This record gives sequence, structure tokens and C-alpha cells, in this order.
Amino acid sequence: MPVPVKEAKLLEGKDLAAKIQEEISRFLSGLPARKWSPPRLAALEVGENAASKWYVDQQEKLAKKLGISFERSAANSQADLELKIQKFNKDSNCHGLFVTLPLPAGFDADKALLAMDFLKDVEGVHPTSLGLIVLRKSRLIPPTAFAALQLIESTGVSLRGKKAAIIGQSAIVGRPLQLLLGERRVTTIVCNTGTTPADLQKAVSESDIVVACAGQPGIIKGSWIKEGAIVIDVGTTEVNGKLVGDVEFEEAKKRAGFITPVPGGVGPLTVTMLMKNLITAYKWQKGL
Repeated sequence: MPVPVKEAKLLEGKDLAAKIQEEISRFLSGLPARKWSPPRLAALEVGENAASKWYVDQQEKLAKKLGISFERSAANSQADLELKIQKFNKDSNCHGLFVTLPLPAGFDADKALLAMDFLKDVEGVHPTSLGLIVLRKSRLIPPTAFAALQLIESTGVSLRGKKAAIIGQSAIVGRPLQLLLGERRVTTIVCNTGTTPADLQKAVSESDIVVACAGQPGIIKGSWIKEGAIVIDVGTTEVNGKLVGDVEFEEAKKRAGFITPVPGGVGPLTVTMLMKNLITAYKWQKGL
């Protein structure tokens, strides 16, 4: 008889998101005793990007569920955007500020981000937020990188001394995650568009942790995955009407110890991590 294939344990973001949302709810339930109002999140929407609108819709939905005050506003020009950022900066009843990125052509994202009060940067994209990660004093972490880290840690595997390959080096996933894993004494290698196919295969096949965030469907072959590895697939690309990740999932799950599905892995956890950042920002501003 053929030996049954042992498949990887699925790391589904919704399960971890539920636990973190419970933690947030417990914190919020204690605010009336302090006579403090709930946290308030403001989302500034720029342009007509469908993915950005979906993300803000999810924020609004979760805020309502948790009892968090939520406001959304549109900005039609660079001047209008910066004016509204300053308005929310000065509003002591606003504890978190989110700006939809990427901005449309004609907008200067750097100027907009620098105009933001870093204490309210729930997306973790202000230079101060990213700089604190470099200094190992992280407060507000980009939610997608934060979600990937939470999923890795949720496995219960001891990370010290492990090897990790991160495929993609964006400022909101790959780069911060390299630093965060480094804090946990993981040896990381970051692969980018300059990495040769042979070197990419070698890096993945030798790694105990693989984080794919390149946005290129199937760039990581399932046969490359090391036996028992933790595989976090951040990639989400629509192919023939279906969302697919950067990892060849069906083959990879036969070799990995843990793996995130696409969809259903990192995605459902990302908005929850943004709300966790909001609570962190709220406490920071309250001196907690």
C-alpha cells in the first residue's frame, strides 16, 4: 500500500485574528472605568483604487465590530491631503491615521507621510516607525509584516538559530520582517529581482522559514521547500479569476510543516494587526 503523504498544518489568519480581537475587546471594556472614550481611527482615501477601498471597508467593518470610532474622508489633491492630515494630527480625539497607498500620479507620498504625526501611524509607514524597528524599539509595525510575524510565532517553533528566506524587500513587508526576525536571532537572507533563479532555489531549499512577498504567482516551487519548513505566502495575485500566491501551494504543503493558504492566510489577519497598532498608538498617546 502507498504511504500516505503527511501534509503541512494550515496557518489560517482568521483563527489568530479572533484571539487578538478578543484581547483588544478586553482592553476596550476597561476604558469606561478610566472615563476614557474609545480609540478613534481616521482613514484618508485618495483616488479610486479598488484594493485600497476594500482595505478601508474592512477597517470600517472591524472597527464597528470592536466598538472603535471610525471616520473616513476623501482627499482630492496634495494640498487637500496634507491639510486633512494636519487636521487629524491636531485632533486629540483622533488616535490613529491611515492614508491609502499607493497614491495616484501627481501626489507626493513622501511629503504626505512626513506630514503625519508618527504617534498616529497605524500603518507603520512613517520613517520614525520604520526607524524604531531598526533600533529594536518597534512600536507601530506595518500590519502585513506584523501579521506574517504573528503567524510564524503562532507555530510554537523555537526561532533562535533558524534560517529564513524572504522573497521580496518592500518597505512594508520584506525589510521590516528581516529586522524583526533578526531580533529573534533568525539568520535571514532577502531575495530580490537581482537574485538569480539558482540562488533563489538554494536560499529557499536551505531555509526553515520562507516568506514569499514578491507578488509573482508560483515563483517559489513547491519542490524547493525544506521538509518541515514554515511557509508564509503574502503574495495575492488574481489569475483567471482566482487569487493565487507566490508559492506552488499544492506541492509545497506536502513538504512544509506549516503553510498559509491563499486566500485565507495572511490577509484575514492584516486588518486585525492594524487595529492592534491603533491600540498601541492609543496607549502611547495616553502615556501607558
